[in-house]
Amino acid sequence: MKFKQSNAVASGSMWAIVDNLAQQVLSFIIFAVLARFLAPDAFGLLTVAHLFILFTRVVVFDAIAMPIVRTKEPNDRLYSWVFTYCMLASLALAGLMFFSAGLVSALFRAPDLKLVLQGMSASIVFYGLVRAYEARLVRNMMFRQLAVRSIFSILIGGVIGISMAANGLGGMSLVVQQVVASGLGLLLVVFQSRWLPRLVFDTTLLRRYVDDIRQVGLSGLLGYINVNGDALLVSLFLGPYATGLYNLAKRVTSAVYLVIASSMQKVALPVFSDAGTDVTALRKGYLTIHGITFFCVAPLLCFQAVLAKPLVAVAFGEKWLPAAPTISALALLYLLSSITQLNDYLFFAMRKNRVPVFLGIAQMLLAAGLAAIFQSFGLIGLSLSFCGAFLLVYPVSQTLLNRLLGLNVRLMWYALAPPLVGSIILCAGLSAYLLVIPDHLTDVAVVAGGVLLACLLYPSIVAITGWQIRVVNSSWHEMLLAGLRFRRFFV
Repeated sequence: MKFKQSNAVASGSMWAIVDNLAQQVLSFIIFAVLARFLAPDAFGLLTVAHLFILFTRVVVFDAIAMPIVRTKEPNDRLYSWVFTYCMLASLALAGLMFFSAGLVSALFRAPDLKLVLQGMSASIVFYGLVRAYEARLVRNMMFRQLAVRSIFSILIGGVIGISMAANGLGGMSLVVQQVVASGLGLLLVVFQSRWLPRLVFDTTLLRRYVDDIRQVGLSGLLGYINVNGDALLVSLFLGPYATGLYNLAKRVTSAVYLVIASSMQKVALPVFSDAGTDVTALRKGYLTIHGITFFCVAPLLCFQAVLAKPLVAVAFGEKWLPAAPTISALALLYLLSSITQLNDYLFFAMRKNRVPVFLGIAQMLLAAGLAAIFQSFGLIGLSLSFCGAFLLVYPVSQTLLNRLLGLNVRLMWYALAPPLVGSIILCAGLSAYLLVIPDHLTDVAVVAGGVLLACLLYPSIVAITGWQIRVVNSSWHEMLLAGLRFRRFFV
């Protein structure tokens, strides 16, 4: 029995990673192709509409479904109850989005937003109907079905969207792409599940889970604001064109964070759980994951920050070059985010649940205040405002965590010195490279040369710095060995 359960966990973990990776890779490729045909304004309008849809998913649908997923022995009647209430909520929210589209477009000073909102309202219904199926599949560790759903729906929706954009249908091709992907995702999950829900209107269940629903909804709201508040502020202050540029910059930089840092954070959960209340084990696990995450994330984000301009020209075209400075700023933002998110995981593991909530609220308020002050400097001013909010909150988060774990500057230096020194020298080397290369080189050649330089420079500096630290303390080498052992969670 235990062997079967272990196999289920291993298989589920593998397919969950495949699902996440496939979504990121396919979405990025489709986005890069569509960017060749469409202007930033079209993506800005879609980003605004997507913000409303994300709100319904993480604040409403997840709040209804998550308490059932956490139940010890959920049954099909509970899943049918989730389906019923998510369906009712989706119909109400889709209607609200459709009929308020004119008012919202006036608020954002974007007349073309009305049609986009009305078209995207269909996706809210699809996401509401599919939520019970997703909850049922997750609870039964059926992640393969979810991965297959994601791959096919994103791929087919992307092909249709690219075909429409290539034929000159403009921003509506993005709307059709999103609606087709969400609708096809619903059909595939229904077919794979071989389960049809029935309508269950049970107010007793609602009263039983109302506290959990409220708690999940509040957590989802705070998370939504911290993750998407920046795009919302950009759209309110600067309009669709700047929002489209910011969306591209965020997708480019967040891809590194989502693939690497978020995967390491998933590994952190069992590590922190196994450590329990053992502060020494928690400290060692934290430093290990911290060092490995920074080792992987830092050079990629530094590369994006320095070579943002040729990277944008090669991948998306010259019309997107105004997004290059924002990519450089957001690279710093996600470098800090990979640290603070791991801190939040450890706060939760140590039963300090309120600390991340208060820090998140403080960061949100600081970002909004700084954005209001520096909006006159345009997109780069807002981007640096979001980075500034992170920089102001991070020392508080790290100081509180250091006190809990008994950490000091010396231990943090042992954990981060090799990738930190390597990243600083990498940035300096790439900057010098841009100054000395001939002006007649193509952007492709510039990027290729930068890749070659980074592959030679960063590992060399990390190896040299790591060896020097080993003379004093072997902790960083132990981290690398421990990092190699993390593969047992996936194999």
